[in-house]
Amino acid sequence: MNPQDAQASLDQIRAFQDRTREEMVRKILPWPFAIVSALGLLAVFASIDLEWPWKSVALGLGLAVYMGSGLLCSFRATVHPKPRGLMIAILVGMTPVYFVVFVIGRIAGFALFGAPANGLLSQAMVGAALVAVVYIAITPLVRRIITSIALQADGPSVR
Repeated sequence: MNPQDAQASLDQIRAFQDRTREEMVRKILPWPFAIVSALGLLAVFASIDLEWPWKSVALGLGLAVYMGSGLLCSFRATVHPKPRGLMIAILVGMTPVYFVVFVIGRIAGFALFGAPANGLLSQAMVGAALVAVVYIAITPLVRRIITSIALQADGPSVR
């Protein structure tokens, strides 16, 4: 093998690595799955003030939609970033943020709108809607953070 062939092979490997990184970054938290996940969160949090049979149905469907969209998104991706502890900590650490936002929305639903304490259009629905909006609003930030962690671990980014 001559030096030109070796260099051409290395250049081709680098091009494939760059294409792999671009594909990986493009598939982190895509918008359609983020919107479906937000609807699942809406159902989960809104189910808190419903009566017993509807509460379990809404909670189960909401969790299925939320977790199913995440699983479907990960199965559809052709390239996966290696899971890092910091990535997992960020995604798990968002759960308390959602609960705090829900409580704030619930209080606001009572104080601002006089929403009833139970039923479909209740304080929980106001809090759940606020959680869904916050989830959609912070998705780009979370995507940037996870992308930077994935690219730092897997090599320099190509933009």
